[in-house]
Amino acid sequence: MEKIKPYFFWLFALLAPIVSVMLTVGFLISVNFIIETYAAIKKNIPIKKERIGNTISKFFIYNLVVMSAFLLEKYIVNEIPFMRIIAGFIAIAEIKSILENFNSIYGINPFKALVRLIKKKSIDTLEETIDALVNHKDQDQEIQKK
Repeated sequence: MEKIKPYFFWLFALLAPIVSVMLTVGFLISVNFIIETYAAIKKNIPIKKERIGNTISKFFIYNLVVMSAFLLEKYIVNEIPFMRIIAGFIAIAEIKSILENFNSIYGINPFKALVRLIKKKSIDTLEETIDALVNHKDQDQEIQKK
């Protein structure tokens, strides 16, 4: 055990600058899995072990990609922020998936709802805001049926 300790110390020291990025990626994957599971339960779709396995493999693969990008950026090409670019793409993909699942659960597209709220200048109360979102949700569902 004493012979292994220096290697663990070296590994943790090497990965210390990217722990926050790896935790963020793990958090987004976990949130996506929870919301995806809730959407499946709400739609009465059985949750299979393949989906859970895909989430676990996604967790390890995404973190390995982030680590590889960090090492590439740190020791080979200093000028290009590979880790930030790749972590950004991973985060965008996970957030897009979270929002799609949110839309399938509640029937409201959060981006469209936010744009409509910004465009509306006369909304004064929370009730008016909720009514505006719900009315547009009904209109969106009618358009999707056509």
